[in-house]
Amino acid sequence: MSLLGLFLSLLLSSASSSTLPRLKLNLTAEIHDRSAFRSTEEYTTTLREGSTVYVGGKEVIYHIDLEEAPSLIKTIAVPVDNKSMTECQKKNVGYCQNVIMVLQRFNRTHLLLCGTNAWNPKCWSLINGTLSEIINGGGHPIGRGVCPFSPKHSFTSLVEGEKLYSAAPLFENGNVNLRRFKERSPSWLLSVDKWLRDPSFVGMSPMGEHVLFFFRERNLAENLDVDPWISRVARVCKNDRGGSRFQLQNKWATFLKARLLCNIPSENAHFNRIQDVFVAQCGDRVYGIFQSNWNGSAICTYSMEDINNVFNTSTFKGFTESIPDPRPGTCGSNTQSLESKVLRMVEHHPEMESPIHPIGKSPLVIKDEDHFKKIVVDSVVGFNGTVFYVLFLAMGDGKIQKVLEIGQSVFTISELTILKEPGPISSMSLDSEAKLLYITTAKEVVRIPLRQCEKYNESCESCVMARDPYCAWDAREKNCVPVTSHSSYLIQDPENGDLKKCPSERVAFYRSSKRENPALVLEGHGSVYLSCPKQSHHAHYSWKMQDQTMDCSSNEDECLFFISNLAEHGGSSYQCVSNERGHEQFHTSYLIKDSGSLMYLTRYSIAVYCIFMTTVALLLH
Repeated sequence: MSLLGLFLSLLLSSASSSTLPRLKLNLTAEIHDRSAFRSTEEYTTTLREGSTVYVGGKEVIYHIDLEEAPSLIKTIAVPVDNKSMTECQKKNVGYCQNVIMVLQRFNRTHLLLCGTNAWNPKCWSLINGTLSEIINGGGHPIGRGVCPFSPKHSFTSLVEGEKLYSAAPLFENGNVNLRRFKERSPSWLLSVDKWLRDPSFVGMSPMGEHVLFFFRERNLAENLDVDPWISRVARVCKNDRGGSRFQLQNKWATFLKARLLCNIPSENAHFNRIQDVFVAQCGDRVYGIFQSNWNGSAICTYSMEDINNVFNTSTFKGFTESIPDPRPGTCGSNTQSLESKVLRMVEHHPEMESPIHPIGKSPLVIKDEDHFKKIVVDSVVGFNGTVFYVLFLAMGDGKIQKVLEIGQSVFTISELTILKEPGPISSMSLDSEAKLLYITTAKEVVRIPLRQCEKYNESCESCVMARDPYCAWDAREKNCVPVTSHSSYLIQDPENGDLKKCPSERVAFYRSSKRENPALVLEGHGSVYLSCPKQSHHAHYSWKMQDQTMDCSSNEDECLFFISNLAEHGGSSYQCVSNERGHEQFHTSYLIKDSGSLMYLTRYSIAVYCIFMTTVALLLH
């Protein structure tokens, strides 16, 4: 490994340890809001409206209401037409089905959906469960340039103001075009081919009078050591009508793009490949997942003020003359009547010279394995009025990390296991008002609460150290409860997790919990592992035997202690304790009784015995 590679590996491993989840919670048995598909859907697109979820799959739309009847799934067939399937099979290109790629609420009465239709894309409107194929003014089906030919192609779409914005090629092997479609409109708007270099779009979002597009594209740098990809944000005006009859006719007249930087400047480490994006509901910040070409993953955060400043004030790359008035990309005027020099700048120099830096000029989170795949972000108001941001990050195996953003640092509250079988998450949707997270995989739709306050209910210290802004300790009720109102009885400290905020009498918990949890008695001969399941992965666990303190023999999700022969330790008592930020907690205790009876444990029976003891310890907690 090169010196640079070694340094970057050490850098990422250090960052990973600082973002280790404090708790690992398996919620699979507790989640009842699940709806399984009739078959595995390799590619899905999801639309959520309240508790109702529409999922587009292979030749089907699933209609699910997770509030009323999660087990009842309605389906609407959207089959491929025979002619397209026959032609596709002759070409032997694969995916000769109709995979739904566009699923959007077009207006109050109907949904818009588009599918690959065996490499011959088509669109339909769905009204009261009835499908109607959408035909253009020339009598031809709408689909090409709106939906990709294959589900393997990267794709994203957005409906805003009854206009569909999509990123798809017009021809099978053609460049991806950024298009806008309006029902019953005589014309489209398209991007110019040279504006985009082999782009992969990851998201679109309305923002005031603009629509933003996030994507990565080929880097023109000839240096082989430079990452061949570069991340971008582009924008157009919603009222863009295209250019004049002589320039940019039916093309975007307000298209501009800028580079999104996600890097560590002091180390010359760059994360150039944007993978997913989330625009905060309040509209003041953007979160992106980025990957590097050396196996790194990062989250970078951008302010909308910085993004707008670059588009509104930066010079134009490759343009040295004075910038015309109105400034190219400005909204408000009739774009079809813009002067030629304004349209010419958009056509030939749409890129901003200045890049957009992340808040703090560096990533919020970096990781070297189990790459982040999807992100949504919720804002939470604490009981004292402070606004906190909580990131929900889907990992490659389907686990979700719940991360608190604190300035330019993070605290990983927990890692949630929600899927019965590990696998990638295809989409996440946040209901911030109801505090629910909707998750789509290849097999099911799952809904989980954002609050897990009952998991910190053991004591005031447990609740405060969780640093979960959704929760606070109710000193009157002696419970960790969801924050729903301002109250003098609530105790919470997401910023620091300061235990001093708890009533002093609770410090006696370590001593009292010894009395509440009697020792488990072991007797016999042979070797055994004493098991102590971990509650907090930020605590230091150890074993105490009389005046001795011993480290764990094995130290991952459990603190295990190996005893080679029980008979040699008759009369001994072993206690598992943890210490987190000065808070010492008793967990479980074993008393070895010297009965003289024979108990020989094989490797297999030791494992079974450990599982049994782990279950007992959990039940006693």
